[in-house]
Order: sequence, then structure tokens, then C-alpha cells
Amino acid sequence: MEARVAGVPEDEESGLLPRPSAAGRRPSAAAARRAPPPPVWATVDGPLGLPLEEAEGHARRFFLWGFACLPFLWAINCCYFWPVLRSPATSPSSAAFSRIRPYVVRSAIGFTIFSVVLLTWATTFIIGGERLFGPGWNDLVMYNVADKLGISGFMG
Repeated sequence: MEARVAGVPEDEESGLLPRPSAAGRRPSAAAARRAPPPPVWATVDGPLGLPLEEAEGHARRFFLWGFACLPFLWAINCCYFWPVLRSPATSPSSAAFSRIRPYVVRSAIGFTIFSVVLLTWATTFIIGGERLFGPGWNDLVMYNVADKLGISGFMG
């Protein structure tokens, strides 16, 4: 035989019936429909991330240091502040992000421009090669440096 808890109906004990709330009644249907809005977080870390006051300083520093030949900081800025970048400008959360949003959007634009320039430069060298640069190609390629300096002989 199964052990039963005294005073608890069998259906409720098995979990088939919802338990009443602390006030002894079920929540109304209107209260169940109006769920509270999700909290607004500026960083992908959610509640473990930065408060909005500190987030502006971090976003500004990431953006400005990206100009110091560290454009991957722009990518980090976009990833870390993804909720700011993702939220539409007309949403209620955009008012909270109004001081952070310009730095994150400009970081996204800067990283996009940097990526296009880098890919164009790399593609030019990969596809063009000696046909594009002519005899000067041998001076440009890096794998000839060891031969030019005479340090490739120790490998065998």
C-alpha cells in the first residue's frame, strides 16, 4: 500500500490539481494574462552584467580604443552590448539605452568598414598574386623572408 499524507486529497497528492495560492484562491485570469515585462539589460550577461550607469563608460571606452588600431574592440563592443544593438530605436527599452546606443551603433559601423577593407586587401593578395603585382611579388610575400635571410637551412 502507498503511504498517504493525511488531509491531502489523492488527486492533489499526485500533482494533477493545482495547489491553491497562499490566500486560498487561484489567481485571476486577467492577472495571468498580464505578465510583467522582462527586465531590460544592456549587456549579454543580463543581471550579472553592468548597471546602465557603468555601461555607458565601457561602451565609450571600447568605441574610442577601437580607433587605436584595435578595431576588434568594436566587435567586442557589439557582442557585449548586443541587447542595445538589437533593440529597435522606437522600443520602450531604447529610452534606457539612449546614452549607450550611439557608441554601440558606431562600433558596428566601424567594424563593418574595417572588415570590408581587410577582406578586400586579403582577397587582392590571394587572388591577384604574381599576375597582379608582377616581379615585385617576390618582395611582398612573407614565405620568402626565411630564404632571403638564410635561416631556413636549419630545418633540414
